[in-house]
Amino acid sequence: MSTMATTERRAQRLALLVGSNPLPNYLAACALRPSRIALVYTEQTREAKDRLGGELTNILGSHVAVDEPFVEDPTCATTVRRVLDPFMRSEAGGEVLLNYTGGTKVMAAHARLAFSCLGGRPEHASYLDEGGMDRPPRLRFDDGNSKPLSDYLEIPLTLATVLALHGITHKPQGTPASTTDDACQILCKVLADPPLAAKLYSERKRLQKLGNPNKAISEPFRADRYGLSLSLQEFPTETQLSSFKNSKEKESWFKQWFSFIGGEWLEIWLGDQIRALERDPKPEITVGVNAYRGDSRAQLEVDVAVVRSHRSYFISCTTDQTKSLCKSKLFEVAVRSRQLGGDLARAAVVCLADDQTVSALQNDVDDVWGASNTTRVFGISDVRAWSDCEGKQPSRQKLKEWLES
Repeated sequence: MSTMATTERRAQRLALLVGSNPLPNYLAACALRPSRIALVYTEQTREAKDRLGGELTNILGSHVAVDEPFVEDPTCATTVRRVLDPFMRSEAGGEVLLNYTGGTKVMAAHARLAFSCLGGRPEHASYLDEGGMDRPPRLRFDDGNSKPLSDYLEIPLTLATVLALHGITHKPQGTPASTTDDACQILCKVLADPPLAAKLYSERKRLQKLGNPNKAISEPFRADRYGLSLSLQEFPTETQLSSFKNSKEKESWFKQWFSFIGGEWLEIWLGDQIRALERDPKPEITVGVNAYRGDSRAQLEVDVAVVRSHRSYFISCTTDQTKSLCKSKLFEVAVRSRQLGGDLARAAVVCLADDQTVSALQNDVDDVWGASNTTRVFGISDVRAWSDCEGKQPSRQKLKEWLES
């Protein structure tokens, strides 16, 4: 279909149906850049509407007027029409657009019908097609035209924005005490001796159980026992702990290190492999997303998050090789990614399982979801291919294809 007609559109007023996941609303508004927005919401989407309005004001500027029409009964056609009528008949001038991606199917149907009855034109009604393996995300207009989101002015999407749209607060991780060289060192040893990953995880549990780093001085972790040469060969020692100002700093440093040797080395290494792909546009890569939601501070954790263009990618990493634990991680990240990014999000698990287990896991998740954005499972063969541990040129094609899906 030709996109020429949509290229010249200038949105003046835009009605958005706020959904439980306001990300599609956010993308549509940033693409169309209206001077006035109506966030049409229901009691169920009141909080989502508030978060969406705040983010749009931050991005589009306070000069963009935001109306908040409330639909008491989204299943009633006359109620939906009555709410849209004042916005459609406003004397503010300019085009009136409707994006009906959000809201319930019933509400979207009623809104589209009301839009038409009130004089709205097909070329001004749109929905967000979230794309798939063979097509990019795009706005589709009801006159048959469409336009990829990448053809619009830059749409600012960051991890902070994705989380804020869901009322989630993320505190960026501080500079890790370990290094990427440490992570590569452990990876190469584990690829040569896979059971080593479980031994290092047991060390993590032992140190974690001790809690206070002072209690671990008599039985510190020693890298040479595992054939490793790390930037820190032994921890904790009295000398190391004496360099910190208070117990909080000591405990934070201690936790960083035992978490690293117990499995976070894989997250750090993976983040480095994604950076090595040098994608354009450059992705935002966050290792260790530790966030919370609301006053109860409900925890949300994602090992590696990547935001690139209009998509977000969420990865769960585990050094485990068993099907049961990998499957648990698999479904957890699949659910989490859909909560945050809807069909625009992609999810994956990176683990140390063998090919047979990976195949079984992939079949399990394919059967449950059966969608174009099915969660991917990467195992030890993939990790080995992405690394240069065996002296071969890394082959990251599968990782690249997933990050372009």
